[in-house]
Amino acid sequence: MNKILIICLCIVIILIVLFYTIGLNVENISSTEIKQKLNNSNSSIGIIDVRTKSEYESGHIENSLWIPLNKLESDIDKIKSQNYDEIYTICLSGGRSAKAVQILKKHGIQAVNIRGGMVSWNSLK
Repeated sequence: MNKILIICLCIVIILIVLFYTIGLNVENISSTEIKQKLNNSNSSIGIIDVRTKSEYESGHIENSLWIPLNKLESDIDKIKSQNYDEIYTICLSGGRSAKAVQILKKHGIQAVNIRGGMVSWNSLK
């Protein structure tokens, strides 16, 4: 009985961790959908790349704004000054950008996570 309870508890913990690390707790958009928006929209769309400098320099979405996740809160005014109509966040696979959405939301900025991050984006090429 105790073993079953421990196993169930472990499964619940794993599911909670997965829920937050893959961005299921925030609004998401697919890389295909964001690519279509970028190609067909007259809106001012901001893509905030929250990866490290070396990750960003290895390839990024054209005209994206690079703000590493660990500097995002201190750069909120920089984001607000851009006057974007829509804001999307991206990282390598979607976990850090989901956290970025939460940080932005805390500061009154509506943002959407690009599900699958640059891994998904690069698969479109």
